[in-house]
Amino acid sequence: MNETLRIQIEQIAGAAWEQRSEHELWLQAPAVDVRAAAQALLAAEARLSTMTALALPNGETEVIYHWICGKQGLHIKTCTQGNHLPTITPITAAANWIEREIMDLYAVVFDGHPDPKPLLRPSKLTAGYYREPGGAAGKAARGEMV
Repeated sequence: MNETLRIQIEQIAGAAWEQRSEHELWLQAPAVDVRAAAQALLAAEARLSTMTALALPNGETEVIYHWICGKQGLHIKTCTQGNHLPTITPITAAANWIEREIMDLYAVVFDGHPDPKPLLRPSKLTAGYYREPGGAAGKAARGEMV
């Protein structure tokens, strides 16, 4: 990643990158402007690889945006506010199904998402069902109603 982009993302995020290896940078930025970061990364010809999520004990969700820029992985770790984050789907279509999957599994609302209908979740289950201890797989293994 070029130095200008690195500084620009740090300014957007209010945090500094942590170099974990020659090819991997991590940014812990709980209140990052994910839209501004996505626009800057796309302008630098980075691509969104995927997003991952983790339910936190306080009811919020940690979301990690995994970007590839040249031969370097850029991982931006942020946190929901009231289990909401702005969508980046209008900026990069690659986020569409990933955001919908996180909506289904973690009950995160991606504000402004153009198509927020469930992607994976059967209509009878409420969003965030898989946040429950054991999730659907654990319940099925115990013979409970899924």
